[in-house]
Amino acid sequence: MDYTELQTGRSAAVLTTSEVAGSALKLERCQDSQVTVDLSFTLGALTNVTVRFYVSMDNNTWDLIAAPDGSDLEFVLTADTERCYTMPRIDGWKYFRASLEGSGATGGSSANYTYRYLRRGSQR
Repeated sequence: MDYTELQTGRSAAVLTTSEVAGSALKLERCQDSQVTVDLSFTLGALTNVTVRFYVSMDNNTWDLIAAPDGSDLEFVLTADTERCYTMPRIDGWKYFRASLEGSGATGGSSANYTYRYLRRGSQR
């Protein structure tokens, strides 16, 4: 039996210079509140894109996740890429989401990402 679950965070879509958030993932579904984000990005005309990760208690107010060293957990991509980001454990939160924000000229840039996690209770 496969215990890995998937949820689309964002389907392939053209990026802009405004921050665009993906769908929210309910962390109650995830074993140990552990999530990975599988990202596929095409730079196109953008100079770069910033990937950010957020948590929320109410699916309305979002807080940027901090890295273990206390810095903001965000990444700047400057070329086409396929990446997998493993989030630190985010216990105590109800929702998770990723977002993307481009800079430079728009056109031909796109990204999609999928949240991956083990179903809660699957690792007993």
